[in-house]
Amino acid sequence: MQPIIEAQKMKFRNNFFSNYLKIAPIPLALERTLECEILSKKEFVRPVLDIGCGEGIFAHILFDEKIDVGIDPDERELKRVRQFDKYNELIKCFGDKIPKPSNSFNTVFSNSVMEHIPDIEPVVREAHRLLADNGSFYVTLPTNLFDHYGVISRMLMGLGMKDTATRFRKFYNGFWRHYHYYDANGWKTLFERNGFKVIEVIEYVNKKICTTNDFLTPFSIPSLLMKKFFNRWVLLPFLTPLVTFPFRLFVSKKDIQQAINIKNGGLIFIHLKKK
Repeated sequence: MQPIIEAQKMKFRNNFFSNYLKIAPIPLALERTLECEILSKKEFVRPVLDIGCGEGIFAHILFDEKIDVGIDPDERELKRVRQFDKYNELIKCFGDKIPKPSNSFNTVFSNSVMEHIPDIEPVVREAHRLLADNGSFYVTLPTNLFDHYGVISRMLMGLGMKDTATRFRKFYNGFWRHYHYYDANGWKTLFERNGFKVIEVIEYVNKKICTTNDFLTPFSIPSLLMKKFFNRWVLLPFLTPLVTFPFRLFVSKKDIQQAINIKNGGLIFIHLKKK
C-alpha cells in the first residue's frame, strides 16, 4: 500500500443556520444545520472524499476550504456544484464504482445520501476499499423513527388509525425515495458486515424538529419548483433574510443543540473505521 503523504485537517465555517437560510428552504436548512454542527466537531484529515456531493450546498456551508474529491451520478447537480467551487476534483459516477485506487482517502463522508440508494451495500464496500487503514468514514442517515414523527403520521396515530398510518408512512418513504431507515442496531449491523467497526453513534433531530420540518415542507413547494426548473432553491437571495426572520426567532441555538445526541432521534450520525 502506498503511504498517504498529505494529512492536513480541514477547517470549518460557522453560522451554519443563517448561511443555510440564504440559499435553501427552511426545512432543508434546519436539518442540514444539525448535521453541520455534528460534523464540524469531527476531524476531517485530507485527502477527503464526499460520496454523493449533490449540488454542493452542504460542503459550501460546512467547510472553509475545498474538499479533495466529490462524486455524484447526476450531471445537473455537478453543474451546480461547480458554481460553488468547493471541490478540487468532481467525478460523475455511482458510489459503487469510484475510479480511485484503494486506500486513497484519510476521510470519507456521505451526508443523507445512502438511504436513497436501493442497493446500498456495494457502496458501503466501496467506501471501505477507498478508506485508508486508520481513516474515518462519517455517515448520516434516517432512523426507523423519522417517518413516524411527520405531521400526518402523528395525527393518524393519535386518532388510533394505525393501519392507515402504516400505509401513509410507506407512501411517504416511497415519495422521498427512502429505501433504508433502520434503528441504530440495524445500521450498525449493516456496516459491520461490510468490514467496518462502529466508533461513535449520535442520534439527532427530536420529535419537535421533525414535526416542524414536516409541517413546513409544503410551504417549500415554490423552492422545489425553482430547484427543478432553475437548479437552485432561491432565485432572489436578498429577500431571504426578510422572509425567514420570524422563523429564526422561533428556532434558537439552544433548540438546535438540544436536538443533538438524544434518544430516539429521527436521524443518526455514525463514525466508522475499518476493522
